[in-house]
Amino acid sequence: MELSGIEFKRIKLSQESTKKLQLFKSRTGLTPNIACRLALGISIAENNMPDLELFTEESGQEINRYTLFGEHELILTSLFLQWCHENKIDGKVRNKYFLAHINRGVEFLVNRVRGLENLAQDLRDINKVNNPTNRSGKAPMQNRQEEAPVQSYL
Repeated sequence: MELSGIEFKRIKLSQESTKKLQLFKSRTGLTPNIACRLALGISIAENNMPDLELFTEESGQEINRYTLFGEHELILTSLFLQWCHENKIDGKVRNKYFLAHINRGVEFLVNRVRGLENLAQDLRDINKVNNPTNRSGKAPMQNRQEEAPVQSYL
């Protein structure tokens, strides 16, 4: 399945992200594909552009598309495509931004989440620190938490 400019069968993460995902798995028991799903959402919630220069290295773990998205492909790709639309990202560079979002999100996730027992609260705290308010004046993850709990995406 290809959705308007997101055309890949596999992604290759940076070596640094691969190491951080291993650390995250040891802390939480969550596999890298689940962590990457969370990382994508965290990075997109930043409401700014990841620096492509910082996230171009691809010598780490490789994850195929189905493993990465699972049954949530439509939700996750729609979230990313909406971000692309809002930021006027050309189709030619969407894959680079997608990978940059995952690598940046992994950095945020691993640096701030210490264990599975407080994951939902840690994710809300990450979003409050990175993006204190949105257009409605509420913390963005707080709005999303009301609509769909984190557990439904795992």
